[in-house]
Amino acid sequence: MTTSNILQYESKIWATADLLRGCGIKESEWPSFMMPFFALVMIESRLVRMLDEERAEIGEEAWAEMDKQDQSDLIQDKGQGYNEYIFEKSQTLKDICQNDKSFNIDFEAYLHGFDDETKDLLGVDATDGEKFLDIKGVITKLNAKKVLLGYTKEWSGIDLKPFNPDFSQRKEKKGSKTAKMYM
Repeated sequence: MTTSNILQYESKIWATADLLRGCGIKESEWPSFMMPFFALVMIESRLVRMLDEERAEIGEEAWAEMDKQDQSDLIQDKGQGYNEYIFEKSQTLKDICQNDKSFNIDFEAYLHGFDDETKDLLGVDATDGEKFLDIKGVITKLNAKKVLLGYTKEWSGIDLKPFNPDFSQRKEKKGSKTAKMYM
């Protein structure tokens, strides 16, 4: 697998910071706005990479002929997460950002298309108490500032698919559910 330098996305990440600065969000709050979206892009990239690997292993023609439910079961059996938008509708965050008219509805459905564990991690259905990354709260704030679509578009342009962190070398995590999710 070819890996390029992750720093190639530095300007895109700074562009997200510029949007935050431009709408009056304090620099000290940027990490709480950036981390949920960085995690989202990282998770999506991992899922897309997994789908591409499955298609290559099975063969594009055989994959296309396979029953949709069998495809879904095969992916879910991997235990690395799931998103119905990615796997069933072949749409990514970048695709969703193309239509500004339906973006809010599509983005909400995209986020709710993740498996329960991923939704918990991202804070998609966050309520009072533990919110983990609280993407729901961040989205609410960005919507109020009228920059959610632009901010999400910037993040959707970051393709982390070539980057596959090797968690198998970390003793304290080896064999854990979290480590397996990112292998």
